[in-house]
Amino acid sequence: MAGLELGVPGQIMPPADAAVRFAKRSEDEGFDAVWWPDHLMGWHPDSMWTPDLTPLADLQPSPHVYFDPAVMMGVVGAATERIRVGVCVTDLIRRHPAMAAQTALTLDHVTKGRAIIGLGSGEQLNATPYGMPFDAPVARLDEGLDVMRLLMTADGPVDFDGRFHHLERAVLGLQPFGEQPPEIWTAAHGPRMLRLTGRKADGWLPTKLGPAEYGTALDTIRESAERADRDPDVITPGMLGYVLMGPDAETVQRLTEAPLVRALCVLLPAQVFRDLGVDGPYPSHPRSIQGSTPIGDAGSRAGSGFHDFIPTAIDRAESLRIIDAIPPAVVRHYAFAGTPDEVAEQIEEYVDRGLRHLVMWNITAFGDPLLARWSFGAMSDLRKRLTS
Repeated sequence: MAGLELGVPGQIMPPADAAVRFAKRSEDEGFDAVWWPDHLMGWHPDSMWTPDLTPLADLQPSPHVYFDPAVMMGVVGAATERIRVGVCVTDLIRRHPAMAAQTALTLDHVTKGRAIIGLGSGEQLNATPYGMPFDAPVARLDEGLDVMRLLMTADGPVDFDGRFHHLERAVLGLQPFGEQPPEIWTAAHGPRMLRLTGRKADGWLPTKLGPAEYGTALDTIRESAERADRDPDVITPGMLGYVLMGPDAETVQRLTEAPLVRALCVLLPAQVFRDLGVDGPYPSHPRSIQGSTPIGDAGSRAGSGFHDFIPTAIDRAESLRIIDAIPPAVVRHYAFAGTPDEVAEQIEEYVDRGLRHLVMWNITAFGDPLLARWSFGAMSDLRKRLTS
């Protein structure tokens, strides 16, 4: 598919040298970027991470093992020549905009202009348990972006007086590697974040939406860019998509039924479950939208497990209830699920609607660790199908 760039997830856990080898191999195979998530806490509750639900629990004792993405981007960027490195995504709650700007510029130099800084409004699971605020996350991101841009482009000390950040004669002398600062992409879903993307971002990196919804959201971004006197074509339409592949239909169906795969769908907004005719896991969720104050995108993602879910607060009974409340049909909505040929056809629908950069996040091992090796070979075959 002409013009489609393909990214892969970077290795998030030890050994670190294996992460470098994987990135080099991905570069040799022709992938365009390698991306790391930025998490202190993983999505799966500890109470769910047991051998009866996943064989991975015998191999890795904790579901919360994550490298710092900025460090890995620098290590891999220094060890490669062409492939881009990105974070999908960090936030400006844990990382002060001044420090985020310095890190971005440092990565810009280490990678010789190949770093992409993905930013989102954040999640409670990476903030609240660690004593950090999670009030007005979209407003914090909006203002923090202005602080980052100001510091990365200013020639000398600057002042800034905002709602969350105050600078007085602040200076960041490190200049970009090239003529432009490193690209900033945003993980936007609701209208407010989509408009912000159009005004201020260089790329868009949501998690998987339906094809029609993706096209509509991209229209919102482009309209916002035009209102801000920006060229919409400078914004790269991307997407992070889970990929769940099997060699045949029977295997794919079994993978969609796997507990850990189904549990990932708790991140979806409640509206998605309603649209699919499913009650979903929210009614008895301890941090459900019922009775709570909408957070995140001014209520546009109200009822979103993505924002409300704190895995370490989920007991065993609640873990099992969540799994039971998410049928395989929801998995097929949230992930590219099928044989390699079927997944390629699904992706083509998004390319037709403007997708230009897809981060293919292989989750097959969550469904069956024995298919892990096969699935990585299938990912390489899928790349060839998509780029031929």
